Amino acid sequence: MNARRLTGSIAGLLAFGLAISACGSGGTGEGGSTDTLRVWFPGNHAEEMALINDELVPIFEEEHDLNVEVEFIDWGDLAARLSTGFAGGTTPDVFGHGNAAAAGYAAEDRVIALDGYLEQLPEEEVADFTFLDQGVVDDEHIIMPLRGFGHLLAYRADLFEEAGLDPAAAPGDWAELRSAAEALTERDGQTITRAGIVMSTQDTTSMTQAYGNFLFQAGGAFLAEDNATVTWDSEEGVAALEFLVDLYVGEDAVASGLGEATTNAGAQHPLVTGRAAMAVLDEATLKTIHEQAPEVAEDIVVAAPIAEAQSAAFGGAGNGLFISADSSMQDEAWEFIQFLLEPENAKAYVETVGGIPARASLADDPELTEVPYIAPYMAAAEEFQGNPNVELWTQIRDVLGNEVEAALHGVTPPAEALNAAAAEANALLVDN
Repeated sequence: MNARRLTGSIAGLLAFGLAISACGSGGTGEGGSTDTLRVWFPGNHAEEMALINDELVPIFEEEHDLNVEVEFIDWGDLAARLSTGFAGGTTPDVFGHGNAAAAGYAAEDRVIALDGYLEQLPEEEVADFTFLDQGVVDDEHIIMPLRGFGHLLAYRADLFEEAGLDPAAAPGDWAELRSAAEALTERDGQTITRAGIVMSTQDTTSMTQAYGNFLFQAGGAFLAEDNATVTWDSEEGVAALEFLVDLYVGEDAVASGLGEATTNAGAQHPLVTGRAAMAVLDEATLKTIHEQAPEVAEDIVVAAPIAEAQSAAFGGAGNGLFISADSSMQDEAWEFIQFLLEPENAKAYVETVGGIPARASLADDPELTEVPYIAPYMAAAEEFQGNPNVELWTQIRDVLGNEVEAALHGVTPPAEALNAAAAEANALLVDN
């Protein structure tokens, strides 16, 4: 990467950093020191680590006369490490996490609201942050998303042609999706040898995301607008789960691989091996397919979001960065976040990691629009809907996920599963 390309707007950023010096605290303290900013990133993506450690951080350090200490922590260890840090006063100044964590950390006063800093920016600058408002908790911006994600239908054009389908005519609604899946499914007796469609269903979280796609398309939502009660047991919610379950259950099933790990499966993904003709894919998984099986990837078409009652798909803000409430370097922490979100750096980030750029202005970037695992997701950015920002969401999601799993295995009828999940989740919301 050309370092000169990344430093074009640093001078302006330095001026901005001076202008906002009153928005946070300075000096020394448990969260950092006068010359070292501590940052934790989640995950262990080798290319991301190289971009941050070898390219971006050295530029920031040189331009800001500041040391940055970066640590990458496995997702599975992140919550425990943060809990230990909060308890012992050793939390980093900046830490990354998923958007779903925002409400919990805000409720516990572990992080600061970012509105004081955002107010210092020009309106057009704030408007350019694609997923900014998805990080709002109780009317305050809590997290700055680094990228977005989404789940879209992808299919093999060559297998469409073999089945007598037009690869230029992507399924547009549920009826067309079901019809295409039936035409594409192959069986040996009662065993599906090639699924018409597969989705990520490797755990209860991914199952709720698969359900969320159809829930949003039906015009439903996980929670009411006031976030006080669940609404997935609505007519729209039941219709969505019935459609999903019918794909997997019964003699006429057209989907297989329930419970199979397909996220980031690359060359082993069923869409690549030919065990599936269509798949609902997130952009990161599609990236691994292009990297590991480019000859097959040439035949993969990514469709626009399915439209039933409305055009929608599960997605939105992905991982982002928080500023610790314990940090004594909050101004410097904000400057670091702003640096990562400068347009060229935001572009470099998604080129490396995948996903939807955090800057709306990059949707027209001539290079990104040519990347097949980025462009279709950028185009659908406004149609992605995600999880609600409520403190107990991860617990509520698990309650729903357990019942969706039971329905997908044919153990519990869809309406009964959703009603049971609603009763348990509503009790959690009342107790909270």
